[in-house]
Amino acid sequence: MPPQLRIAQGPPDEGQGIVKQPAFSSQAVILIVLCAVAFFALSALLSSKGDPGVSADRAGPGAYSVSAVGYAGFFDLLKERGVPVLISAGDPLSDAGLRGTLIVAAPEARFIAGARAMDLERAQRLLLVLPKWEVRPDEDKPEWIASAESLPMFIAQEALALIPSAGSRVFRKEWPVRWTVDEFGYEPSGAGIAQLIRPDGMKVLVGDGDGALVAEITEGDRKILVLSDPDVMSNHGLIKGQNAAFMVALIGALREQDGSAISASVVFDETVHGFHAASASPYHALFSPPFSVVTVLAFCSVIVMLWAGYGRFGATRDAPPALGFGKAKLIDNSARLLDYGGHHAAILARYVRMTVRSAARALHAPGGLDEPSLVEWLDRIGRSRGVNGSCGGILSRANDTRGTKSELARRRFSCAMDIYLWKGEIINGSAGRGRNRQSH
Repeated sequence: MPPQLRIAQGPPDEGQGIVKQPAFSSQAVILIVLCAVAFFALSALLSSKGDPGVSADRAGPGAYSVSAVGYAGFFDLLKERGVPVLISAGDPLSDAGLRGTLIVAAPEARFIAGARAMDLERAQRLLLVLPKWEVRPDEDKPEWIASAESLPMFIAQEALALIPSAGSRVFRKEWPVRWTVDEFGYEPSGAGIAQLIRPDGMKVLVGDGDGALVAEITEGDRKILVLSDPDVMSNHGLIKGQNAAFMVALIGALREQDGSAISASVVFDETVHGFHAASASPYHALFSPPFSVVTVLAFCSVIVMLWAGYGRFGATRDAPPALGFGKAKLIDNSARLLDYGGHHAAILARYVRMTVRSAARALHAPGGLDEPSLVEWLDRIGRSRGVNGSCGGILSRANDTRGTKSELARRRFSCAMDIYLWKGEIINGSAGRGRNRQSH
């Protein structure tokens, strides 16, 4: 018999009890309900986070940006000095309150229309910083910039038009060596080309005679400042000269009223850079990035759970009998008992010897031969027939007890297969060899 035997178990015998197994188990229903509850709870938790949406470009100007043209350094500077500051990605005028200070810094061209719709002149305290740079993010470090180029001046002019009462014109010139007007006591500095404005109808707070770097509009208690060049406020310019002290003094003057600082927050508007607040509705967030990925994964998990809990399509299937009968079950139980008893070595050694004696009977070996003589006779017959392998060699390997348990098990199973193939070849020749290998 071959050392490996595949047995197909047939239907149960007549007279056996048949137990119906439901196609959809109660455990599966409970798991599905728990998964659904967890899914909606997790989605509601995630969507309740107030984290703003991610802009397509975190390397450009903005309070989130740590690049050279960003304003994260100025935000941290104000925070360290005890100024109540926050970043708004929703309604900045609402976040700033009636007496808060709103900073709209370098609005991007594609979001200027949205900023215009906010009607910034309603702000009680407003600092408008005109845009100057167009940047390209670094491919290896997306939060840094690879290059920066000057924006066309008409974009800065459009940003200035967010304040209709300004009526000024943007121009550029070499950075002034000295300012003729400076009401803050700290001289801002820069290099290269400066961006200034013609202060038509505006009070010059910092200027050089040709134009203004900082200009002011006041209407009663309302105060609006325009910073024409963002370099003095950006991360790379804040560390130059007296720029840091200058910007702190500028914010202090903007927040001052009746000789004392207003306690309301300073709000950086990031809607002008593409950021947006998370939706208040958890169900809307389920289908909005990045939570839409969680929605898809949860839906797939429910589908897999349904598939796993469903027994089959169609009618319910019969449960297998608790106790099996028949030859197949008897062989299976016997094999399990022998395996549990650990008699592998004795069983395989006996199988090898039984196969040798079976081959000897088939070849009509002489009677009265002991085992060594019989093995020698079979090997002589095998060599004359061109059989691969040696009966004596296989027996020697089967009797070898050296090695670990796993090595012994592999060697004995190999001996069982080799003796099975050897018997087929010595009895049937090359045809038997092919049939045996195909059976294996």
